Amino acid sequence: MSDPSGKYGGWKAAAIKANNLATQSMIKQDYKDDITREEAVKLVLKVLSKTMNNTSLTFGKLELAEVFLLPSGKVKYQICSLESLSKLLVKVGVTQPATESS
Repeated sequence: MSDPSGKYGGWKAAAIKANNLATQSMIKQDYKDDITREEAVKLVLKVLSKTMNNTSLTFGKLELAEVFLLPSGKVKYQICSLESLSKLLVKVGVTQPATESS
């Protein structure tokens, strides 16, 4: 991570923009070296829900994509569908399930 002044720094996870200090603190507290992809996504959603300037985190305010290595060593880029993201937000507990109206 670098900033316009030329200062740079590195860590296993980083945050930039608004609320980056609070975000970085939360990440450092909950991050562990053997974190799984699923745990990492849950951590990201938890951190975003507490640091974004919105009253609630919903799939309409968020897009999620992952970049990861497959066992073959190939880099994979995967975009989470809105339906999957909505279910994930409920599972993590950062939003309520949508109610269906008649």
